[in-house]
Amino acid sequence: MQRAEGAGRGGPERRQKGARPRGRVAPPPKILVVDDDPDIVRATRLVLEAQGYRVLSASSAAEGKRALAAERPDLILLDVMMPTGTEGFHFVWDLRNDPDPARRDTPIVVMSAIHRTTDLRLYPEEADQEYAPGEFLPVQAFLDKPVDLSELVHVVQNVLAGRRHA
Repeated sequence: MQRAEGAGRGGPERRQKGARPRGRVAPPPKILVVDDDPDIVRATRLVLEAQGYRVLSASSAAEGKRALAAERPDLILLDVMMPTGTEGFHFVWDLRNDPDPARRDTPIVVMSAIHRTTDLRLYPEEADQEYAPGEFLPVQAFLDKPVDLSELVHVVQNVLAGRRHA
């Protein structure tokens, strides 16, 4: 049996009629999950990886900052109530004051039970008597825990789409 000219190892690939040429495939968006609850991290990872995202994790704000510097994620999912209580808040403000715009402008979605445990309300789309929408905690979205996983996927898709069009 004869091989078609150029076929096989090292030669050009033969395409079927109508097939698209193979090119570089864009890497999947990277999502950094910063949460001290391993069960939340595991569930979030499973859902987002099933959607084709690359998921990184950190169990503290300090670990999250290191991962942010090393990996440059496209989106951060952040718990605000970690071991020190205000660790997530400090993470947001440190990030929003970072001199590097690539880090500073990384979108953040907060996932927290803070609305169940305190009177504080942190919805970025709402204003109150003192703060404009998103002014108190400058994040792109807020999800109450326990997070509805289909809502999580929807919010991640929307936030990433907004970032790409920015």
